[in-house]
Amino acid sequence: MKWLLNLVAVNSLITVVIYPMITLGVDKPMNWLVEIGSLVVGLGALYLLIRYRKEF
Repeated sequence: MKWLLNLVAVNSLITVVIYPMITLGVDKPMNWLVEIGSLVVGLGALYLLIRYRKEF
């Protein structure tokens, strides 16, 4: 379970940074729903990792 939360947190938070650069680089409009969704999922997974770090 811990490796899955790590994978989700890291990939989501990296997507938050890289997605705008990719979309602006190919001259497409940025989808804010994808950006906010990735941020919420990444922060949620990070919160769960911190909250339950002793149990995993």
